[in-house]
Amino acid sequence: MHLRQTVLLIVLLALPWALHGQAMPASYGTDDVRRFEVGGNYNFFRANAPPGQCGCFNMNGGSGTFLMNITPTWSVLADIAVAQASHVNNTSQNIMIINYLFGPRYTYRNHTRWVPYGEVMLGGAKEDVNFRFDINRQSFGMMGGGGVSTKIKPKWGINIIEVDYVYTRIPNATNNTQNNLRIATGVTYHFGG
Repeated sequence: MHLRQTVLLIVLLALPWALHGQAMPASYGTDDVRRFEVGGNYNFFRANAPPGQCGCFNMNGGSGTFLMNITPTWSVLADIAVAQASHVNNTSQNIMIINYLFGPRYTYRNHTRWVPYGEVMLGGAKEDVNFRFDINRQSFGMMGGGGVSTKIKPKWGINIIEVDYVYTRIPNATNNTQNNLRIATGVTYHFGG
């Protein structure tokens, strides 16, 4: 199971270099910034959320993003992510966590194809778990991190890698705190004038 996830992550990270020959010339600047961007990502979480214990485990899922550029460097972002794990720490426990976060993103635009960015977002988290009985809880959530993206066509791009720290306050019968690591990669579509 872990080998399959590792191979999938390597393939997704290698995708931008495989598409390099089809990419646009590296003449990007602030004059080609579209107003809106939507994205779809694969997410890998390293989490510590099981109720009654603090052991770490892996979660897989996806996220959707909607971004509106205010200036060429500043934008606002909505990120909704879903991650799921089955048989956590060799138990019958299944966990699904949904994060819905909103906040600013700073993008460093230069005249290369690589576009680094950083972001801080606040919002909420929702957990569904079958620990002893079905539990459905809501809590505070926040995320900080950044990544690198690139364009491959005038309207299409790749979020090469994004690494985020995700903090949630979901009640877990221990300390009601989760400190998670999220690694994401995916595609983006840019539109608007």
